[in-house]
Amino acid sequence: MDAKEFPTAEIAQWVDAWRQTRALTYDLLRALPYAVMNFSPHPEFGTLVRQIRHAADIEAAYLAAIRTGTMDFAGHPRQRSLEQSKENLEGYMRYVDEELVAGLRALTPAQLVRPVEWGTAKPTLLQHLMWLLQHETLHQGMWAFYAKVADLPLPKSWQETWRLT
Repeated sequence: MDAKEFPTAEIAQWVDAWRQTRALTYDLLRALPYAVMNFSPHPEFGTLVRQIRHAADIEAAYLAAIRTGTMDFAGHPRQRSLEQSKENLEGYMRYVDEELVAGLRALTPAQLVRPVEWGTAKPTLLQHLMWLLQHETLHQGMWAFYAKVADLPLPKSWQETWRLT
């Protein structure tokens, strides 16, 4: 990736980290048969497919906040119909990924320095992006737990990256 594609080297580095992290999510989505996507280890936890869809919806909310300057989880509808098909879910995720990267490429100097309104919290743009990366990684830990409880094999990329069996 050419760092000159992005307004700062830090944004370019973040995009690289995001792509690596999201690639693991895609690997998991493709590796699991749809029959196990409705598994949940507990009645109060979402199913695997709902968890992965949630991660994509949250990314869309973060993207909207980059554009508007305000984080609003309630303002972004859940895309629950995507839970019916792994292919449609992956398509939605790839679309949101492309929109996020395009939005980061197009950041104006004002957007780079404007904090994102999170109620009382006012993180910088880079902090906001780090929270998105942390959110995805948090869910990957949950999904690894789901897979272990259900005795599901993890993709090779997960085994190598996280040293999981």
